[in-house]
Amino acid sequence: MNEKTLPIILLQKQVVFPYCNVSFSSENKNLAKISQGDRVVALPVRTVLDILFPRGRMATLSEVVEIKQEGRAWSVQLKGISRVRLRRASSFALAVYEGVEELERPGQERLREDLRKKSQELIFLINVNESDKLIHLLNFLVNLPQLSDFVSNYFILKFPRRYEIFIEENVELRARKLLVVLDDLIADLKVKREMER
Repeated sequence: MNEKTLPIILLQKQVVFPYCNVSFSSENKNLAKISQGDRVVALPVRTVLDILFPRGRMATLSEVVEIKQEGRAWSVQLKGISRVRLRRASSFALAVYEGVEELERPGQERLREDLRKKSQELIFLINVNESDKLIHLLNFLVNLPQLSDFVSNYFILKFPRRYEIFIEENVELRARKLLVVLDDLIADLKVKREMER
């Protein structure tokens, strides 16, 4: 795949999944060079080592939905487009990257449907006000990469687990890991409900 270069944005213990949005605030002065509509590479950062040794790390090609200065900080909203792999970064400002191909392959239809059903079960257990809307969105997502990223973004709240799912390049393995997470969440909610009775 062809290498490309774009500005890099470091996300401190945050992940922007493809097809999803993330908002954050930062005092990084490099953000002054970025405008709404620009494309950037968003790198999730766990520790300083992710910044010092970015080569080979998974990141997200993203579009800047909104950016505005609020005092010394910048308020930014990014929309994820696709996963990319960093080749290198220069001066913490530019990223050289290559695309990561993510396609649903034949035989993964059952996995996609299992993920959809498990997500619907969790939505019913949570009983949120927007459950009908969420279920409609789940039915609208027609391929495994999109569905797994949407479900990960919506249901996995803790950064270490989000990061673990995000960096899994194999779509089938990612979906299987996600099913295990959903099973754990469903089991926890059922126990909580029983205790409340």
